[in-house]
Amino acid sequence: MVPSAFDDVVDSVRAALNAKRSEIAERIAALESALRGYERALEFEIAESFATEHQLKQPARQERAAEAALKLSRAVAHLPELVARARAQASSPEPEPEPTSEREATTSRARTHSGKLVIIGALSGREKSGALPADADAEWIDTERDGVHAVGNLPQRIRQGRVSGVVILDRVVSHKHTEPVIAAAREARVPVAFAGQGGKASLARALAQLEEMRRERG
Repeated sequence: MVPSAFDDVVDSVRAALNAKRSEIAERIAALESALRGYERALEFEIAESFATEHQLKQPARQERAAEAALKLSRAVAHLPELVARARAQASSPEPEPEPTSEREATTSRARTHSGKLVIIGALSGREKSGALPADADAEWIDTERDGVHAVGNLPQRIRQGRVSGVVILDRVVSHKHTEPVIAAAREARVPVAFAGQGGKASLARALAQLEEMRRERG
């Protein structure tokens, strides 16, 4: 029997649709992988904080939630719909209006992230001046000395654009101290890095990570 021309057309359509389905599946798999990585990072930080508070064995080192969240953000940003939108906006930029209210002025300041670098963690008698570069405009919040109230109005300052970056000594500070700070930084897109117990090498790596995050965010 001679094949029907209709069958040829149907086969072509089926092949084209299956190719599109394969592209979608790859895209979704990348998002799911990044999302699972973020979930594992959150679980690790919760387990690490609990182990620290109760003097238990620390879990095996894993990726930080901030790093995993950045990977997830990149995966979402590479979706073709968002890429096309970004290109369209770049081709026809709109002038940024002048702030007309205190709230808009605060938002405008937050985008610049001008201000001090804030380091959160217990000093435990260490000399903080020698742990940072000489030109670092940094404020060190000692949670061991001042307790849970040490962070004070830091979340508000972050949202107001008065903090350029945050470094958390995650090995010597309780999770409850940093939760509101991380939430505010995520909202204001202020970079956050982690520096273990606050040694010189760890702080240097954290400062380098902050600089890289700033470049990536433009």
